[in-house]
Amino acid sequence: MSQPKLPKELNLQKYKTLSLNLRYFRNRLQMTQEQVASKAGISTKYLSLIESASFRNPPTLEVVFDLADALDVEPYRIFKEL
Repeated sequence: MSQPKLPKELNLQKYKTLSLNLRYFRNRLQMTQEQVASKAGISTKYLSLIESASFRNPPTLEVVFDLADALDVEPYRIFKEL
């Protein structure tokens, strides 16, 4: 089984945008990390890592889609700079 790839240097800004947008949409809804993580089916610790862009393994599209659903936004908005 292969190891997940680390983010390429070129994509780091995109991951930072994803992190900032997740936090923005969560705060806009006045939801806690615990609430969003529960709705998305992930751990609070993992959401915290994603929001802080401190992850070694990027979230899968499945996780991104689940987070978008939990935040009631279209998935593309998570990747688009605000």
